[in-house]
Amino acid sequence: MSRHRSRRAILLLVLLLAVVCLAGYVWIRAPYQGFSGPSATVEFPIGTSTREIFRQLAKNGIVRQAILAEACYRLFYRNESLRAGEYAFTGPQTLDRVISTMISGEVVRHTVVIPEGMTNEESFALFLQQRIGTEQGFRRAASEEVRLLPWASPETSDLEGFLFPDTYEATRSTPTREIVTRMLENFERHFSPEMQKKAEAFGLTAAQTVTVASLVEKETSLRSERPHVARVYLNRLKIGMRLQCDPTVIYALEKAGKWTGRLRRSDLEFDSPYNTYLNSGLPPGPICNPGLASLRAAVEPSASEDLYFVARGDGGHYFSKTYAGHLQMIGKSRANSAAAAGEER
Repeated sequence: MSRHRSRRAILLLVLLLAVVCLAGYVWIRAPYQGFSGPSATVEFPIGTSTREIFRQLAKNGIVRQAILAEACYRLFYRNESLRAGEYAFTGPQTLDRVISTMISGEVVRHTVVIPEGMTNEESFALFLQQRIGTEQGFRRAASEEVRLLPWASPETSDLEGFLFPDTYEATRSTPTREIVTRMLENFERHFSPEMQKKAEAFGLTAAQTVTVASLVEKETSLRSERPHVARVYLNRLKIGMRLQCDPTVIYALEKAGKWTGRLRRSDLEFDSPYNTYLNSGLPPGPICNPGLASLRAAVEPSASEDLYFVARGDGGHYFSKTYAGHLQMIGKSRANSAAAAGEER
């Protein structure tokens, strides 16, 4: 009789265990959404404990119950680690799917668009706006990764000009050094050996060519005009004429924290090696990160003997070979400005 009861007890225990396992399986596989809206996002910094992870998942309505969810994870996934990062869960999710997502590290990837002509600081700010990296981390990486630049000179202190403007993807946990390295490698892919050979034909090093391209990038927004602007600068360099490029003065003022947003005549006397009104030749380095069109313009300038240009007032420029012609174009430019002001009134 006792043996019969023992067998019955064992059978009941097995059945109970089977029911519990089945209920647990159904609980794991049943989709759940306890958050309002189409999705919920949670972020787990490196070092977040397993208990805190499931507590946050439950708090944000991604899993039903923190303790039971953690228990299932420890029972069925005890040999797998949950990865830190930012996760977005859309619609009802099974516990199995939630855990699998975090084991495989399917973190949120952010898209950051870097426009042409931005400085390193401006480019880094766009990553920082999406809470990717730190200001100190970006500055340190831009300084230390100079060693990866084949054309770096002893004066090169950072990668200004060599972080290619493009669209990048990164996660909140992507190291700043990795982002900077990726941007530098992107530049090297675009600044081809063929372009470097063309630069040598003008007697320019690769770094000098990028500097010319950065001036072109800042001077005109019209791609069709960039080869012409590049030719003016190259013509001036050839005869030893100062470049007198306004953007170099603005860059110098920005580096010194003295830029007010408006270039004044007195600013042209600002003492800086970047001021091409005071110093002959090219500035010490690029003043922004030029795009491909400006890089090509620097090595494929238009055929022209022009030495001057002045803004027309519509985004383009008037070009002149002589100073007398330049003065005439200045008068024309001012007339355009006056006419535009009259129309606005």
